[in-house]
Amino acid sequence: MEKRRFTLPENRKIHRQQTYSEIFRKGKRLKFPEFTLVFKDNDLPYSRIGISVGKKFGNAVQRNRAKRLCRELFRLNQYLLPTGVDMIFLPRKRLLDAKWPALVKTILRAGKEIEHLPRKKIQAR
Repeated sequence: MEKRRFTLPENRKIHRQQTYSEIFRKGKRLKFPEFTLVFKDNDLPYSRIGISVGKKFGNAVQRNRAKRLCRELFRLNQYLLPTGVDMIFLPRKRLLDAKWPALVKTILRAGKEIEHLPRKKIQAR
């Protein structure tokens, strides 16, 4: 039996500061009570995630928990979200108190809103 890994692959994460800057400059924003989502097309056949949490958010424990929640939200729902999009999560304090089903509902709603906004079409490669 083949072993399967359920981690988020490295190519699904945004690593470069230059990419973050470009998304913040040219991307569109969706605001929700638990987080703000900044997104931009990426010309890839898959979506990628970035997370930005400032020190004003709280102590290191709270910031790390917010990042883990955002990563897990993306990892478990990435195939239900539009492809070819770079997304940066900007968590809000309310994220830490939110129930998981409410967070899933919010991320799926964000995915539907991204699909309905005018974007250039990503061609299959």
